[in-house]
Amino acid sequence: MAIFLTGCTHFGHESIIKLAGRPFENAQEMDEAIIRNWNAIVGERDTVYHLGDFAFRSAPGEEYLKRLNGKIVLLQGNHDPKGWGVDYQTLKHKHQRCILFHYPIEEWDGWYRGSMHFHCHTHKSVFLSGKRRGNVGVDATGFTPINLETAIEMVQAGE
Repeated sequence: MAIFLTGCTHFGHESIIKLAGRPFENAQEMDEAIIRNWNAIVGERDTVYHLGDFAFRSAPGEEYLKRLNGKIVLLQGNHDPKGWGVDYQTLKHKHQRCILFHYPIEEWDGWYRGSMHFHCHTHKSVFLSGKRRGNVGVDATGFTPINLETAIEMVQAGE
């Protein structure tokens, strides 16, 4: 039972391809690639924390959820319907405290005690976005969820 992080999938959002420079011809190709990548590494008993902007406006978010493996914990993004997910999540993995939030923030709960922050929202292709802060949006993770342990190791390696 692994834990994964991802965000900003923007299922059904045609314009995000150009806005974020995504390498897809259309939203259907993008959606299918993200679903294929997700299901290739996430098992039914795994947990995925999705950090917001799951689907876009008229896209049927619930229909995408049915096609994805794992238990999915949704966080609220700026393009999600109100009440779609929780705003903020704290995880503790082994001895590492992790703060999950849609937006990158400069300081977070436990910052001075070594906690890490994972976010999306920026659509940048760079994972490390600050001291003890990682971008887990699909644009930075090859359109694939990232294992929490790997994300922690990458932040630690970048310090």
